[in-house]
Amino acid sequence: MIPAAVVTYHPDSAWPARLDAILREHSPILLVDNSTTPDARAFVAATIANRPSITLHSLPDNPGIGAALNLAFATLAREGHAHAVAYDQDSTPALGFATALAATSAAHPHAAVIGANWSDPRRPDQPARFLRSAGPLGLCFRRTAATTDLSDLLCVITSGSLFDLKTWRDLGGFREDLFLDLIDTDYCLRARRAGLGIVACASAHLLHHRGEKQAVRLFGRDFFPAHAPAARLRCLSRNRMLLFRSHRLRPLAWTAYELAYAVKLLVDALLFETGKISRPNAMARGTWDGLLGRFGPPR
Repeated sequence: MIPAAVVTYHPDSAWPARLDAILREHSPILLVDNSTTPDARAFVAATIANRPSITLHSLPDNPGIGAALNLAFATLAREGHAHAVAYDQDSTPALGFATALAATSAAHPHAAVIGANWSDPRRPDQPARFLRSAGPLGLCFRRTAATTDLSDLLCVITSGSLFDLKTWRDLGGFREDLFLDLIDTDYCLRARRAGLGIVACASAHLLHHRGEKQAVRLFGRDFFPAHAPAARLRCLSRNRMLLFRSHRLRPLAWTAYELAYAVKLLVDALLFETGKISRPNAMARGTWDGLLGRFGPPR
């Protein structure tokens, strides 16, 4: 079976059921817990006590997702594994998930990452749409649903993705100083620059909670604002600027998408969400942090 690396941070009471779905698909499982309170740590330890194929690494503080995944992947690589699937605590793989990823990986031997075909359980009728370059000279972007396997993607999300561990090592691992947001995007962009593929597996279905989206009706239409906390928006805005700098705004299609998504988050905050001052202010402060080159945990 393909091993899995699971990262947790104060998981909720429904997490053990999601973990059992991962156990059905993977062995061994290395779990890195970034929780910061005794109660959360005790809950994680108690959950895996009767699940013998899980090894727990409980970190003394929260170093971020990149550091947790690097620890897990390094451990699995030392044990002789060639691939690993990453999961966060909000994801549930469908039956046959790992087999589907392995088949797509065999068909795309030069892919650095095989992403899952995920959907948010709060919007099951809206499958994931994957980012690609489009238009003259790749100046624009398009988002495509994975009705069949997709290649030549710009990026995929970390959770549910199959990673080649040799490639992970050759690329220098995940960027730990980003702490949280856009770690997956940065990794995919570096892999593309190295001439490797980013692929989505159409038959690897994953339920994945993306943010705290809630339906809002306006002008006869349903909108789904992100409702991201201000601190998260600051981190995201900072990391976006840091990646603009480190990747020199390339690919241009990705830069166009990130700018469009930043505008969407701002409109969501102004029209649909509470904190109409705090959220835009957090985005502005995060952008300034990025321009100044600040790294690490969000302030």
